[in-house]
Amino acid sequence: MTNSNNTQLVQATVQQSIQPLLENISSFKRFKGCYTMVGCIEKTDKLGKQYWVMQLSDISTFINVYCFNMNDFMVQLQANTVVHIEATLKYVDGQQYVRCAFLQMVSDENSSKLLDINALAGCYCPIPELLPRFKKLVDSITSAHLKQFLSDVLVNNDTGINFLQCPASLRHHHNYSGGLLEHSIDVAERVVSRSQFANAERDIAIISALIHDIGKTKTLSPNGTRTSLGMVVDHDELTLEICAQALSHLDKCEPQSAMLLRHVLTCASPGSRYGYQAITPIASVIQASDKQSADEHYFATSFAQIA
Repeated sequence: MTNSNNTQLVQATVQQSIQPLLENISSFKRFKGCYTMVGCIEKTDKLGKQYWVMQLSDISTFINVYCFNMNDFMVQLQANTVVHIEATLKYVDGQQYVRCAFLQMVSDENSSKLLDINALAGCYCPIPELLPRFKKLVDSITSAHLKQFLSDVLVNNDTGINFLQCPASLRHHHNYSGGLLEHSIDVAERVVSRSQFANAERDIAIISALIHDIGKTKTLSPNGTRTSLGMVVDHDELTLEICAQALSHLDKCEPQSAMLLRHVLTCASPGSRYGYQAITPIASVIQASDKQSADEHYFATSFAQIA
C-alpha cells in the first residue's frame, strides 16, 4: 500500500471515530461523540479508590464507560444527560473496557445541533429488534431538515423514551410496552411499500406515519394505564403541541414541508363531519395503513388467544 493510501486510511479511520454508533466502537482505539448518559454507579477498587461506571446509550446499544479521578464532576450528572465524551479502549487481563479520557455536559441548547436520530437512547426500548427497522426508515429519508425535525421531536426528551416504551392502545391493538413503536413502524413500512410517493412526498409520508400517534406518549403510560392528561384530552389533540418546537425550526428551513406535515397530521378522516378534508393522498394512505395495522394485529392476537 502506498503512503497516499495509508494517509487516506488513517483519515477515514479518524473521521469514522467521531460520533460512531456505540456498537462499532471496538473498531477504534479512541473515539469521541455525544451520547445519552442513562446511568452512573460509584464503585471502589481494591485499594479503596473511588471510580465511576457510566452507562451510555444510543440507538444501536449501550456500553459501560469507566471514569477515574472525576468524582466532583460525576456527582453532578443526572440520568438522561447528554454528554460529550472522548474515550479509549483499554485491556486488562485480556478483557476490553472503555476508559473515559474527557467528559463534558452538553447544554439543551446545543444538543439539538449535535444530535441526530442515532442518539435515541435505545436501551429504553423493550423490543430492541424494532430499532434497526426504525433506523432503516429514518435513514431512507432524503431531506436532512426532515431528519432533523424527527430528531428534534424524539431525541433527548421524555417524548422519545415514551415513544419507545408506551403501548399503542390499552385494550385493542399493540397493547403492550413497545407497541406504539411497533405500530408506528408497521404503518410507515406499509406506506413505503405502496411506493406511490417519491422524493419530498415520500419523506413526508414516512415521518407522518412514524409520529401519527405521537400524542399517545402523553396520554398512555408504559405500564399500560392512562395518564392523568389522557383522562381529559384525546391523543390527537396533542400532536401539534408535542411537535411545536420542531415545526418552528422546520418552518425556517422547509416551510412547505412544515405546512404539509401539519395538514397530514391533523386533517379529517374520510366521512368525518368536522376538520379539514385531506388535500394530499399522503393523508388517506396513512389513515388506511393505520387502520390495516391496527385491525390485522387485533384480529391476529384475538385468533391466537382463541386457538
